[in-house]
Amino acid sequence: MFNLPTHRPKNAILTAEQKTRSLRPPPTQSISLQPTAFPNSQPRQREYGAPTQLEDLPVEIQQNILDMLIGNLSSTSPTSTDGSQGMRNWSNVMRHPRRKQLSDLALVSDAWRRMVQERLFRHIKIKGTKAGLEECAEWFLTYTHLQPYVRHIEVWIPVWERRPGGNVRSGLSGTMTFEQHARPRAVVTVVNPTVRQEQDNINLVYQLARQNAALDEIFGCVSVLFSSACILTIEGGHCKKPPMIQHFRETDDRPAVSRSMFEMPRLPKLPNIRTLILKGAWNIIRERKHFEFLSMALPNLREWHCTFAKPKTKAYQTISTVLRYFPSNLTRLNICLEGFYSKDTPSTIKVRLLQLTHHLCEDLSHILPQLEALTLTGRVCNSLFRNAIGASESRKSRLKSVDLVVKNCCREFDASNDGTGIHNWDFIQAFGELVTSAVGSLGVFPDLSFLRIRFLDLDSPCPFLNPYFQLQDGMCTGIWTEEILGTLGQVRPAAVFPRRSEDSDFGSAKEFMKLDMAWPRQKPKSIMLASYAALAQKA
Repeated sequence: MFNLPTHRPKNAILTAEQKTRSLRPPPTQSISLQPTAFPNSQPRQREYGAPTQLEDLPVEIQQNILDMLIGNLSSTSPTSTDGSQGMRNWSNVMRHPRRKQLSDLALVSDAWRRMVQERLFRHIKIKGTKAGLEECAEWFLTYTHLQPYVRHIEVWIPVWERRPGGNVRSGLSGTMTFEQHARPRAVVTVVNPTVRQEQDNINLVYQLARQNAALDEIFGCVSVLFSSACILTIEGGHCKKPPMIQHFRETDDRPAVSRSMFEMPRLPKLPNIRTLILKGAWNIIRERKHFEFLSMALPNLREWHCTFAKPKTKAYQTISTVLRYFPSNLTRLNICLEGFYSKDTPSTIKVRLLQLTHHLCEDLSHILPQLEALTLTGRVCNSLFRNAIGASESRKSRLKSVDLVVKNCCREFDASNDGTGIHNWDFIQAFGELVTSAVGSLGVFPDLSFLRIRFLDLDSPCPFLNPYFQLQDGMCTGIWTEEILGTLGQVRPAAVFPRRSEDSDFGSAKEFMKLDMAWPRQKPKSIMLASYAALAQKA
């Protein structure tokens, strides 16, 4: 459990200059909390003919001034400010610059101090170590008036930590155990540029971190200090053969996992957290019980983001198992099983064997009607929407937004081709079947107003020709076939597909044959799916 610190750490979270300028003194000091220039927080009565002062302006106008200088005070609502139903990017939506020139705005008036601090401390980042939690607790217990301003808490747990090591050339040191040497480590030699002598060389040994905090300590810190926070981000990091983050701190009187089968350990509850973001999720959840620990501690969770750093077959299995026991209170889901910039691909044989028992698309289709927004990056096939049609008939659907980033399409077990790209005709056909089933599901999802399915290939000879399909506000763009157009006319008669033109459509095979001479310089609005066969023949 999390314990309040009994001593003040050496380093504070912010610099000493920011402490003295933008923060009021703690209540224990005998200093007046009211600024001398503005003794009253209420707007003063302006005499007729007197010049208008800053404090005479309405609060809304002062908020707009700060929005122009520091940034908009973003809402904590999961819905985007532009009115779309897609998932929001919480990584920087609440983060505001903390430059000295901007933090000095807190000295303008007492009202501006509150508005500036509300922006500066709306999103904070904490190091997920024991010392980092104590440092955070010491700061916010000293300045308790800043605690209600915190809405988004981001905790990053380091994988590596720097510890002093002996001379690497001399072999094993007598002061280190064999287990310490057996751990993965990276050695960096720093040489003094001015005095290039051998005795000035410092060996810095990076080993797996041992001072990280457990999840129950992180949850305990949040429950004690930040009762107004509604977004929690936990970054687990990534490395080769990464260690699992402890969920419960093991002590002499309480083991990490209870031995009794009737006594399940529990994390401290955070009833106000509505959005959970897991980065480097393989270090946080590897089994179903790990997700259950989190879901029981977050009873009012509505939105879940889960990102894996590298594609893993076991990650597909873990998410597929979690979806079978998915909480009914979750309505917004964002899963990234394969990163955008990762060129590693899971083994084809392992993926096909896994699909016999844990097919992610089929498990996801059963919970699709309960979701309002879905964002998925990974392997997808047409069974996602085909099975969702049958699942939505038994209950009312709330689906409004679907965004799929296709890294590959699921194939049959005996399929010989498992490649991707605009020159792979088998992949293009599987992508077309996915789009066809998605268009057919629009009839059972009447509230679905945003549908985007795209394939991103950074190494493509022409990225603008990567297949995609998008439906937004009744306007369709991307690939099309006669079957897609016929189905779209039945389920969404009001939907409009752009007419073919020389500037926006590369629909004919004859035009595709000429692409080697001049690739398109903009994304075409309509592409006939059969035209990719011309590229496949020339590959």
